[in-house]
Amino acid sequence: MNATSSKMPDFRILDRPDLPVKRMAAGTRIVVEGGTAAEMFLLKRGRVQIMLHGKPIEEVSPGGIFGEMALIDQGPRGATAMALEDCDVIPVNERLFVELVQDSPYFALDVMRTLVRRIRELDRLLAP
Repeated sequence: MNATSSKMPDFRILDRPDLPVKRMAAGTRIVVEGGTAAEMFLLKRGRVQIMLHGKPIEEVSPGGIFGEMALIDQGPRGATAMALEDCDVIPVNERLFVELVQDSPYFALDVMRTLVRRIRELDRLLAP
């Protein structure tokens, strides 16, 4: 997916020394479409491929997030996210998400902008 705006959201608020970093080897499925969700992720290092029904739809680079939809609605994962190379990710559970929204309301707006951008791109891809 390509950004529809030149200004990408800034999720550096998540890059803090007090938050745990998970290391993921290349080829690891970080989240699996249809699976249960307890967290979203900030990609700190590496590249992640987002796939819907096995088809690549977006590549996330450092500073980007993924897994936000299932965290927000507590539904099953809507897509699979696979590490294209060794990655460092910062997991964000619901408690931390709420804290971040309270501390920085623009964080929530940036998550919503990312979600809307992804929905618009999927609409564009599905248009006749």
